[in-house]
Amino acid sequence: MNYPKSQEILEEIKKAKKILVNCHRSPDADSVGSALATYLALKKMGKEVKVICPDNISEDVKFLPHSEVVEKIDFGKFDFGQWDLFLILDSGSPGMATGKREGVLPEIATIVIDHHKTNGKFGRINLVDENISSTGELLFSIFEDWGVEINKDIAQNLLAGIITDTGVFEYPLVTSRTLDIARALIDKGGDRQEIILNIFKNIDFIKVKFWGEILTRMEKDEAGFVWSAVSHEDFKKSGSPASAKESAASLFAPIVAGTDFGMIMVEEEKGILSVSLRSRGGFDVSKIAEKLGGGGHLSAAGAKVYVSDFDQAVLKVLEAARKVVNENQKK
Repeated sequence: MNYPKSQEILEEIKKAKKILVNCHRSPDADSVGSALATYLALKKMGKEVKVICPDNISEDVKFLPHSEVVEKIDFGKFDFGQWDLFLILDSGSPGMATGKREGVLPEIATIVIDHHKTNGKFGRINLVDENISSTGELLFSIFEDWGVEINKDIAQNLLAGIITDTGVFEYPLVTSRTLDIARALIDKGGDRQEIILNIFKNIDFIKVKFWGEILTRMEKDEAGFVWSAVSHEDFKKSGSPASAKESAASLFAPIVAGTDFGMIMVEEEKGILSVSLRSRGGFDVSKIAEKLGGGGHLSAAGAKVYVSDFDQAVLKVLEAARKVVNENQKK
C-alpha cells in the first residue's frame, strides 16, 4: 500500500454513483491528464463521471485520449446537487479549482488529491504528497493501491502529466521512482514523443512572437532575479496567446546567470495580474506566491494579483519578491 488514505478514498468512491472530477483553472497537462486518467479509472468501476473545468482546455492538450469529455462550467451556476462526490485534483486551493477569487466550494462531499506544498487541505478527505513530482505520479501510486489496471489511454494521460510537471524530468522532485513510473507507463503504451511534440514543440507563432515581447521587457533586479511584466492592452495587441506566460516562465525565467529565480507577469484580464515564478536552483518561489495569495512548489509557483492599476500590481509583486529574498538572507 503506497498510501493508507487510498483505501479510505476508494470506500467513498464505492458508495458514490455519480462522481465529478475537476481540471483547475487554466489547466495544464498534469491537470487535464490526471482528470482524464481518473475519469477512465472510475468508468472502469462502473461510475457515472463528468470532468468539469472553469476554463476551456488549450489546444496543446487536446491530443490526450478522451479530452473531449472535459466540460467548461460556471461553478456559480452548475447544479452540484445531482452528484454524490467531487474529486478535486492538482488544485492547491478552492479558488484554483473553481476559477473564482472567492473560491467557495459547492455543498458536496469533496476529496482532494494533490502534490502542491501550499495545498490548504480543504477537502473532507485530503491526500496531499508535496514530495512527489506531479499529480500524475501520485495517481499512479493510488491506482496501484486501488488495483486499477492501467491501459494505454490511462498511461498516456498520466505520462503527459508527469512529463509536463517535471519539465521533461528536469525539476528537483524527480526521483528514481518517478523514472520507474514513467518507464512503466511507456511499457503500457504511453507515447513520450507524442507528448513532447504536442506540448513542447507545437507552439503557435503568435505565442512565439509574444515571448519576444516578454523578453524585450525583461529586467534584472538587484535582489537577484529577473522579471517581465505585460499590461492587458499589450497582451491584447499581441493576440492574447493562451498559456504564453507559463511557457515563457519555464523557458526564460530560470536560465539567467547570476540570478536565483525569475517572474513573468501578464495582465491577462483587466485588473488581474497573473504571475508565474520559476526557481533557478534551490530558491523556494512558493514563498513569494504565498505572500501574493497563490501557491505552488519550490521550483514553480503562481499567483493572481487583484489590483486595478497595472503599475501598482507589478510593484506589489516586486516588493513581495524582494521581501522574501531579504528574509532568506537573514537566515
